[in-house]
Amino acid sequence: MLEIKNLSKRFGDQQVLDNIDLKIEKGKVFVVIGPSGTGKSTLLRCINVLERPEKGTIQLENHTFDYENLSKSDIKALRTHTSMVFQNSNLYRNKTALENVTTPLILVKRMPKSEAEEIGLSLLKKVGMLHKKDAYPETLSGGEKQRVGIARALAVNPDIILFDEPTSALDPELVSEVLDVIKDLAKQHTTMMIVTHEIKFARNVADEVIFMENGHIVEQAPPQELFENPKEERTKQFLAKNKK
Repeated sequence: MLEIKNLSKRFGDQQVLDNIDLKIEKGKVFVVIGPSGTGKSTLLRCINVLERPEKGTIQLENHTFDYENLSKSDIKALRTHTSMVFQNSNLYRNKTALENVTTPLILVKRMPKSEAEEIGLSLLKKVGMLHKKDAYPETLSGGEKQRVGIARALAVNPDIILFDEPTSALDPELVSEVLDVIKDLAKQHTTMMIVTHEIKFARNVADEVIFMENGHIVEQAPPQELFENPKEERTKQFLAKNKK
């Protein structure tokens, strides 16, 4: 389980996240929706300490971290427990698909290369990319890069995988291949938190949907409840404009 309390983040005069409280149960898929610029991606980046919050705590399993007093070892531990899949995959351009997956295992987990490659091949197979194991990112489509990125995120066996709009940079015909991989992970009860504009996908994959605006969680509910019978007027307005 992941539990966040009083998470707050500022950029200059702008309060991007304002005392966020959130519980994510193990094996569940939480999908975050809302207008652009409302703090959704920043929330993920704060969980993974790519952005440093001003205050708040995060509990992962039996470990509690205070964002105001994080040590280097705390940050390393948090990034061991969490993995991030970015909008643009962020693959190493000078490494093959397999090397992109194995590098974190070899460098971070100090795993022997042979063992890392065994895991890497298994994960590339899992995301349908085994046939591209020796390919470099420049030869891959956007959807293929994202699938390699998902394999890399899975490699460190994190407690939770964070997806930051994983299909937003893709051509429409490539979106489904990435969403299908995420759906398969959901069926295997992989704990995930996904920021997306794909409302139909959110309906189909989420155990819980969070609607955010202006750095606050406006409403949170199971997908059928939130999409069919939202309680908050702002949620209703947003969904009326984003029917897909």
